[in-house]
This record gives sequence, structure tokens and C-alpha cells, in this order.
Amino acid sequence: MAHDPLVPSFTIGGVPVSATDMAGLAEAVGRRLAAGSAQPGTFVVFRDAHGVVRAQKDPDLRAAHHDALLVVADGRPLSWIGRWRGLTTMQQVPGIESVEALCRAGAAAGWRHYFLGGGDGVADLLATTMRARVPGLQVAGVETPPFRPLDAAETEAMRERIRASGAQIVWVGLGTPKQELFMAAHAPHLPGTIAMGVGAAFDVATGRIPRAPRMLQVAGLEWAYRLAREPRRLWRRYLDTIPRFLAIAARDAISARKASRPAASAASGRTGSSAA
Repeated sequence: MAHDPLVPSFTIGGVPVSATDMAGLAEAVGRRLAAGSAQPGTFVVFRDAHGVVRAQKDPDLRAAHHDALLVVADGRPLSWIGRWRGLTTMQQVPGIESVEALCRAGAAAGWRHYFLGGGDGVADLLATTMRARVPGLQVAGVETPPFRPLDAAETEAMRERIRASGAQIVWVGLGTPKQELFMAAHAPHLPGTIAMGVGAAFDVATGRIPRAPRMLQVAGLEWAYRLAREPRRLWRRYLDTIPRFLAIAARDAISARKASRPAASAASGRTGSSAA
């Protein structure tokens, strides 16, 4: 598995981030599926600041990013950093919005979707919700895996259900880092599929959890809305994530600036020699 060669990327904290938008994501998915069911299974990571920070001390999570077909900017700060680095066409690609966007993008082509994750009944509710919003949507199956690790027999049985369903896109809602590690482990055994790790999208898309108001989304403050709703669960995460992410971004910016100085100096020297 490898990144889509037609999509540029940059790295932050050693994590590759694909410079694309929602339309570009749909195009990349379409290209991969058009290559046929014999293609190795792959996956897309929807990345935010929390995931970048987690990857610094989790080598398996970091490796999963490098194995993915795409790592898109689920969080607006990542899209801002990409644009600051000169990737001007880059936009935020929220996992919450991608479910309906890709269901619509592939409706005419008959893309077959498998919904895996969430609490009891949530995957089925998500499939029902998407069917109502996208007439003619092809749902290959739904599944709610147990919260405990699967044993070898359960793992193979799950993979066989997905393969037998004819699924092409597998929506995975397990949360970070579980869903990224899940996709990295199972994608090689699911040829012709693309897994999408969209976490809370299962609950938001079905109306179980409200999304932040548009004003906060645009300002990159969806995290503040989530913190206000669940302060006891999230305050420690954000107290740790925000300063660490800012430190990673600042470190990378300084490194990039230092790396550009020798090239600039060399160009200046060549110009001076020519003038002499």
C-alpha cells in the first residue's frame, strides 16, 4: 500500500498529510476503485491535531499513516498549515461530511458501502440514514464489532463477511487510534476495498451527537464546542494536545526555514559570481 501518487502531500511531526479537498478525495477513491477488485485493499485516514500528537509516541499509529492511500485534513488547523506551506488548493476534509459526500459521489457508479463501528445499532442507523439521503445507495452490509479484541476465528469471519458482501468502501467508526490500527491490520486482507476511518461521524451523521455551529467550524474551534459539551471527558486531552501540537508545528516551521536558507544562499552566490 502507498499514497496516491497524483495527490501531493506535506509532513508534520513525521505524519504525511495529503493536500486535497473533498472533490479530490472522491476523485482519488474513484481512481482506485476503477482499477478493479484485484487491487490490494487500502484505507484513508482523516487526521486532526490529536492524531498527529498521538502518532509521536505510537510507532504503529505513525506507520499506519504512511501505509494509507491518503491522510486528509480532518481538522482545519492542518489545512491552514498546508496552505501556509504553499499548497493553496488544500482544504479541510471532515470525516463527518465525507460519508454523505462519497455516498453521493459514487451513487451513479454503484459504489457498494459497508458500515462498521459505533455502538449497538448505530451502523444500521447510519446505513438507513444514508439510504434516505442518497436514493439508490448500495449498502453491502453493516456490522458492530465488540469493544474487546477479536480472536483469530472472529477476525477471519469478519474479513470473510466483508469480502463476501462485495463491499468497495468500508466506513469504520472506532475512534483514534483504534480505527487507524484496525484499517492497517485488515485492509491487506480485503482486496478491492477502501476503508475510511471516520470516528464520530457515525454518531453525528445519524443525529445522535450534534456538530458544532458553522461559525465555530470555520474558525477551527470545533474542539472547543466538543470540550464545552463533554468537559470532564475531554479537558485533559485538549490540555495536552493543543500545546504539543503547536510545538510540533513550530518545530517543523523552524526546520523548514533552516533548510531553505542554504538553497537561498547558494542562489545568491551564483548570482553574485555571474555579476562579477
